[in-house]
Amino acid sequence: MDGENRMSILSGILAALSFPKANLSILVWVALVPLLIEISRKKNIKGAAMSGFLFGLSFFSINLFWINTLNDYAPFFAALGFVCLVVYQSIFTALACAAIKRFANSLLMPPIIWASFEWIRSMGPFGVSAGDLGLTQAGNLQLIQIAYFIKVFGITFLIVLINNSIAKYLTKPNKLNILNMALSIALIFSVIIYGNIIIKNPASGKGITISIVQGNIPQAQKLSYKYNNEIFNIHENMTKAAIAEKSEIIIWPESVMFLYLADEPQYLSRIKALCANSHLIIGSPFNAKDGNIYNSILVFSQKGEIVFRYDKQRLVPFGEYLPFRALLYPLLKYSNFFFDDFNPGGYASLFEINSIKFGPLVCFESTFPDLAKDRTNKGADVLLTLTNDAWFKNSSAPYEHLSNAVFRAVENRKYFIQAANTGISAVIDPYGRIIAKAGIDERKVLTFKIPLP
Repeated sequence: MDGENRMSILSGILAALSFPKANLSILVWVALVPLLIEISRKKNIKGAAMSGFLFGLSFFSINLFWINTLNDYAPFFAALGFVCLVVYQSIFTALACAAIKRFANSLLMPPIIWASFEWIRSMGPFGVSAGDLGLTQAGNLQLIQIAYFIKVFGITFLIVLINNSIAKYLTKPNKLNILNMALSIALIFSVIIYGNIIIKNPASGKGITISIVQGNIPQAQKLSYKYNNEIFNIHENMTKAAIAEKSEIIIWPESVMFLYLADEPQYLSRIKALCANSHLIIGSPFNAKDGNIYNSILVFSQKGEIVFRYDKQRLVPFGEYLPFRALLYPLLKYSNFFFDDFNPGGYASLFEINSIKFGPLVCFESTFPDLAKDRTNKGADVLLTLTNDAWFKNSSAPYEHLSNAVFRAVENRKYFIQAANTGISAVIDPYGRIIAKAGIDERKVLTFKIPLP
């Protein structure tokens, strides 16, 4: 491997360190400089594509390493999935760098191309948004206010713009490239000034009291029927504590127990007793009358009746369903997984409690800007996701998941509530400020108020 190719690998490492848990977010503003210089020195598009592929391998091997926590549940298959996903995502960075080589003399085209490929790789049944460079700036609230107009991909554009202007200056320090770098930096400062102006004080006035029940149940217990009663007891007792705080809405996380809750009369009767003065929102698999099964959110009224159900629309391939089942199941059936597939929900509607319209999401659906925007366009006042990140323990995954939630709040100018099993549960205001949070591996009733619309 020649010295130039090492530059693309260096860029991948620097970019990965900009994400949780290293949290060196400042690095992302220069991380792509070695890669972009390397691309400018390549003789052809093929060489640039190889640079992009090597960048992707080094970057995604670190950024997606959290997938390996699934080896506790599916040894070999999780590792194989990790390798395949890293290679698959690296194809997109290879194509992006090939396109950048075609427009190597442009200041604006490389950031447009990079941001566009981030958007493209999030599409389709195997799409993921992990590793979007803009996510590194979730804590830079002044900068990301403009995401209301340009989404997280627009923040990626700004990041690559700065990297490209620096790379051009270092490659050819002439007056034009000095001017381009100065204009790029001036643009960033303008965006920050706008952010400082637009951020407002938290809303005040009449609000509604809501509690998140973060039970902190290890995934190994959640996957065993024998712990179901113990798990329910934990959530029941924590819910009683939330009721004592006069919570009007109480939220349990995704797939609370390893059963179809709506088909369990003994638990439904206990839920009904809890609903005397509160609405309960609970994540549970749902067995429909047509024989399909869904990963659902159930909303219980104060009478203890299920008055709304949301079925997850965007399912995790190889996690919630097996793609190409006829071809792959004979190879994977010995993993003891993939016996049944969840079915995707056909439509996302809102539910209303005490004049607040909630836009529901489940788990990694919150990482896709289009799904959150769909709920907002339908009239949601609050975006809500129920998740179980216990699969990924204390890896970088729950932290990057929270970064996505911050962006969905800012992009839609809505409160965002994330209820997680083992954390991170959080309440985020429309400007990305985290106003309440329960950390990883913390058993906590998180009670807060959000203003009425």
